[in-house]
Amino acid sequence: MTDSTGSGPRNVARPYSSSSVTDPGSTQMANHFVIAKCRRNTDVTPNQNNATTNQESTEDSDVEDKILVVYCRAGKLGAAYYTLQTGELFILDEIVDRPPEFLMFLNLFRQVAPSKILLDGKTQGAFVQAVKKTVFTSDGSDEATCKLIFISAREYSFEACKRRILTLSLPHEPPNCSDDERTLFLRTVVDFNQTQSVHALGALLRYLDLNWSSLCMDLHSKPQFLSLRQISLADIVTMDEDTYRGLQIFSSVSHPSSFKKGVHGTNKEGLSLYYMLNKCSSKTGQSRMRVLLQHPTTDMETLKRRQDVVAFFLKPQSDVIMKNMCSSLRFIKNVNGILAKIKALSAKAYQWKSLYNTLYNAVLICEMCEGAARSGEFLQQLASCDNNKLYEMALYMNRIIDFDLTKSEGKFTVKAGVDPDLDMKKQTMASLHGLMSETAKVELERLPPFVEECTMLYMPHLGYLLGVKAWADGLTMEQKELPNMRFMFQNNDYIHYKSKGCEELDMMIGDTYPEIVAHETRIMMRLTTIVLENLHTLAAVIDKCSELDCLIAISKVCKEFGFVRPVLTTDKVLSIKQGRHPLHAAICDSFVPNDFESSQEAGLVKILTGPNSSGKSVYMKQIGLIVYLAHIGSFVPAESATIGVVAHIYTRIQSTECVAAHMSAFLIDLRQMALALQESTSNSLIIVDEFGKGTSEVDGLALLAASLNTFLFQEERCPHLLLATHFLEIHKYIVNTPIVRFMCFEHTVQDGSPVFLFRLREGNATSSFAHDVARASGIEPHVVQRARLVMDCIMNNTLPPENKKITAKLRSFTEIIKNDLLAEDI
Repeated sequence: MTDSTGSGPRNVARPYSSSSVTDPGSTQMANHFVIAKCRRNTDVTPNQNNATTNQESTEDSDVEDKILVVYCRAGKLGAAYYTLQTGELFILDEIVDRPPEFLMFLNLFRQVAPSKILLDGKTQGAFVQAVKKTVFTSDGSDEATCKLIFISAREYSFEACKRRILTLSLPHEPPNCSDDERTLFLRTVVDFNQTQSVHALGALLRYLDLNWSSLCMDLHSKPQFLSLRQISLADIVTMDEDTYRGLQIFSSVSHPSSFKKGVHGTNKEGLSLYYMLNKCSSKTGQSRMRVLLQHPTTDMETLKRRQDVVAFFLKPQSDVIMKNMCSSLRFIKNVNGILAKIKALSAKAYQWKSLYNTLYNAVLICEMCEGAARSGEFLQQLASCDNNKLYEMALYMNRIIDFDLTKSEGKFTVKAGVDPDLDMKKQTMASLHGLMSETAKVELERLPPFVEECTMLYMPHLGYLLGVKAWADGLTMEQKELPNMRFMFQNNDYIHYKSKGCEELDMMIGDTYPEIVAHETRIMMRLTTIVLENLHTLAAVIDKCSELDCLIAISKVCKEFGFVRPVLTTDKVLSIKQGRHPLHAAICDSFVPNDFESSQEAGLVKILTGPNSSGKSVYMKQIGLIVYLAHIGSFVPAESATIGVVAHIYTRIQSTECVAAHMSAFLIDLRQMALALQESTSNSLIIVDEFGKGTSEVDGLALLAASLNTFLFQEERCPHLLLATHFLEIHKYIVNTPIVRFMCFEHTVQDGSPVFLFRLREGNATSSFAHDVARASGIEPHVVQRARLVMDCIMNNTLPPENKKITAKLRSFTEIIKNDLLAEDI
């Protein structure tokens, strides 16, 4: 701003808001205008308008829309999915998936959490029913947000899908490659012998091409494919949804507001293992933690690598490096979404800053891992990453981008000294205020005396204009004509002209601002090319950093609650000394630990009996969670543990009734038990809690005995089985075999009421103490007393004494019926 003193004109140069300028030709103009105002009256204080500060968003939306395509033919499952926000492509290694449960599809569905599932119109009926059941059946805590779409088998034929894959262009492919070279490169990335997976990937690409405008609501863009990665379910420990819910690995709680309840992304995590372990520093770490918990693995090398990292961060001398890593992990973002916007030239200022912070802190993490590389293979892999390329990219961005001006101006801005031509244009732009103020002064002297003030305005593509405040209301076109001025347009109370001074500025300076924007855009595109060339390296490092964030979070929990490293083995053995339930240990100060042994010598089948509320269910869940924790690479809550790797974990614990499922609690129990009977192998862990209680005692006992005998007949191939029951005579109906052990929980009777000690011992319980537990739970004493009396009479095969109130009521009804019959004329 330049301000002359004295009696001369006062000149003000300030940014001009685009909202106050209207082009009658509907020409779209940039958001950058320069205005210089000159007035005859020096007593008027100018009103300086500041540019609107761009509101910086600190974080993109956490919700990701994923489109999943699945093909199942001849018992083999192939799939591919795409994330709209990040441009990431994933293809599933073809895997066997047996009907009717299709457990591999269920595992994939939980990991991906898609917003759309695409199925071929000729998909076999059993698989379609399984998909529908998964998509449309949910309890009150789940979010029913997935859509099921059927695609035409003719339009999405295998050959058409394969041709679409061969035209796929990826950022990490060889530069300037021919069609034949691209085909050869794609064959190294995609195994074209896996028919179902190839069909799924091609159908996904074709669907995106045909429906992209409706998916992203943009007619002028096209799908961005920034990476293609393979995923595999071959090493997964198979668990069904009921097992995850029964063991409380996940516990989704709906939002309390009725307006937000059921809206995608509003559910919160309740008390669960995920809630306990999710102490990640970054958003990418939190997303990776959910995937890690949904993919327990049988790969011993992967589990050992994770255990080594957890063991390293449990050491006191590692506290400093862990703190520094967590400080850097906070800035790690999923840059695929940012790069997709950068490639489309639509990135915002904060996204450039996020990319730079991610690059810089990823290099720092790799350097910090160099000092700890000897502590494990995983840290060694991070330390040996090619972070020179990441450092170069961060250095380029730091030297080129002026992040402060990028934030204030809301566009990509280049630092001074990067390009001499650009610096010259910016200097010319900076001198505009002075030139325009002087020109406004000169033009005001040329204008008629009735003009009180004038404004010199620069507008991109229109050049320099002279704005004159209307000197009267209702001026006609003839009255608006001024000498040596060409009328352009009127905006509100300002009339704009093209004067000689404006034409001189047009010739001398021209459209400087659009030239600056175009110049900076060219520099941005060259920088984007450099970043995209190293995208594969960056994605690999970020993936490793996300897993590191998860393992550091797990190590924090292990250190806080005193978890120990389990010994993993391929032998068929589960040995846990003084095990504790991880969730109960987190919320309770006192917890009674117990041992567990399962092997050919110690018995593979444990039948637990004992009073109600004595701790049977908690103990079985405790064993299931300890085995599960060992299969995600975590330490476990025990004094020591030897865990033989299992391939399946099935439970019959929780029976959540659902209207959409069209099943009662007993039918759900039967379905869970049928799944364990059909899918379990010798290398499985099965937990059954009070199966058969949903029907009559005789029928329930018969079903339980028959199911248990089915496992016992397998002898040495019997899976690890924990069974809790109140059928105290179950031993009479099962085969005699040494692999069965009967266990019960200790208790003592004090003042006629049981006191539970929560300690496990060998033996069989003699009573369930149901009446004492009922009385302790608040049931009125006279109800409990009557129940005891009825039970004693049943045991002695006698009738209970009459209840006078009931018999009196029955007599009154009998008299009424008798009188009605006598009154009838039969």
